[in-house]
Amino acid sequence: MRFLPSRLRRQASGLWRQETFLKLWASQTFTFAGFQMQLLGVPLVAALLLDATPLQMGILASFGGAPAIVVGVFAGIWIDRRSKRAVLIGAAWGHVLALLVIAIAAWLGFLSIPLLFAVAFALGGLRFIVDVTYRAFLPSLVLRGQLVDANSKLEMGRSATEIGGPGFTGVLVQSVSAPFTLAVGAAAYAASALALHRMCPPTDVSPRAAALSVRSELREGLGFVMRSPVLRALTIAAAMVGGSNALIDSVGLLYLVRRLEFTPGLIGLVFSIAGVGWLVGASLAKQTTRRVGLGRSAAIGVFLMTAGDVIIPLAGGPATVVLALVAGGAFLFGAGLVTYIIGRTSLQQSMTPDRLQGRVNVVLRMAFLGAIPIGALAGGALGETIGLRPTLFVGAGGELLTAAFLLWSPVSRVREAPQEQG
Repeated sequence: MRFLPSRLRRQASGLWRQETFLKLWASQTFTFAGFQMQLLGVPLVAALLLDATPLQMGILASFGGAPAIVVGVFAGIWIDRRSKRAVLIGAAWGHVLALLVIAIAAWLGFLSIPLLFAVAFALGGLRFIVDVTYRAFLPSLVLRGQLVDANSKLEMGRSATEIGGPGFTGVLVQSVSAPFTLAVGAAAYAASALALHRMCPPTDVSPRAAALSVRSELREGLGFVMRSPVLRALTIAAAMVGGSNALIDSVGLLYLVRRLEFTPGLIGLVFSIAGVGWLVGASLAKQTTRRVGLGRSAAIGVFLMTAGDVIIPLAGGPATVVLALVAGGAFLFGAGLVTYIIGRTSLQQSMTPDRLQGRVNVVLRMAFLGAIPIGALAGGALGETIGLRPTLFVGAGGELLTAAFLLWSPVSRVREAPQEQG
């Protein structure tokens, strides 16, 4: 049974009144803001300052998922044995250091593609740790029945950064420079760390996890996922989504810059509209899951992502029409992605005992992020052989297959999250 303070049990609703959740929400919102500047700023450094080729952009994108392969499920064991708050604080300061390395190297004139690859690998590892840890941390702060609401509120915080962050980033890159933008992103990560420093959460280290051997913990975590048809299906879908998205992302920015001739400011605007879609999807998450069921909402989210990613390479005609179509595609993608994330994450968390949260989260994040290098490298190679536009269609096809898989899997038969796990 999970430990929860009596004041949380008395406040079974009203997460905004729970101090520990509010501080986690603030920290993650700052983290999402820093990630938005990193997400657009790092590839723009490569494309604009270092004149990267499609293959180099694919390699750069691949480093976002490569650390998942390197650290693997051992990260889950490490997270389960430690204070998750302390892990998040360390990861936030690690982001600060990594982004400042790029900014300072660019200002001093010794930034290169190999150095950018190395820092991107470090950023990918830190992202992996943060994504796993905060999802493992959340069930110790709220009740099982609050997970959909809590995840929705966290994603609404992310949506605010999705709306404002890309536009702000695009303006900064265009008016000042990409390196300066990354320095601002480092400041956002620093604010995330400070918010966590002020948190006094209940204990978030499992005594049982610390007592088991590494081999036993590995066997217990992987065995739990493999025995569950729902978690197995979610893991397969996570890999399919990660690979398909990475294939698209590896050439998507180049397509906007070199084929559609979008400026950094317009690219930021498009990403901001995706953030509006994210906000709408997050706001409607409770109603969506209640109407169609928790599992089926994840499949519907991937169908919306597919629709958005098909529209963008189909966009043509006058510049205003192209911009409107690309913006519409970005909106659908944002709404779909957050719907998928909330449904998948809430289902995964509610089906997993607290002592296994870190390891089960790692298995799914490994599947998602581990597929990124494969998808990104494939996208870079396809971009140079068949062209940027056909490559985008290939990625959208992968998303469509994922949506169909989820719809016909045991995931779609789960309507509500289990209320308690042992």
